[in-house]
Amino acid sequence: MGRMLAPLGIGMMITNPFMGALTDRFGIRHVSAGGALLTVIATLPMVFLAAHGLNLLVLIPSLLLRGMGMSGVGLPSLTAAYASVSRQKMPMATTSLNIVQRLGGPTMTTLCATFLAWKLQPQGTGHAVSSAYAWTFLILCALHAFTFLGATRLPRRLDDVTPRE
Repeated sequence: MGRMLAPLGIGMMITNPFMGALTDRFGIRHVSAGGALLTVIATLPMVFLAAHGLNLLVLIPSLLLRGMGMSGVGLPSLTAAYASVSRQKMPMATTSLNIVQRLGGPTMTTLCATFLAWKLQPQGTGHAVSSAYAWTFLILCALHAFTFLGATRLPRRLDDVTPRE
């Protein structure tokens, strides 16, 4: 089962080395918002898969693009976050961002999994099961859409970031 998620990690591995150059060329806001939008678009096929069954020709490219989008959100956003912190407050900021990263993803995963379990409780027909998964993926798309909205509020360029005292 873990092998099916490999395209997600491969997508991140493909794009991570280029994030610095892309951010320098297009700016933090555009790269991060573009990554978030790509993540939303790449998550939408999961709704289709939930309704119509597993199709690797849909799943693999979707996960690959989703990984690329997630990479586009993460690195530029962290760059902006670190650039906004003064040198004196960097140790506390590093600890805080690490905690947010370590807790944020698992918390959202737990919320989506809890929603899915709640929707699966009646365990009706096969349609009820696929509907539960489809709704869960729609919620995930909504969460990524909020990420897109947040990314549009990031500074345009690293030069626009002023460290806070």
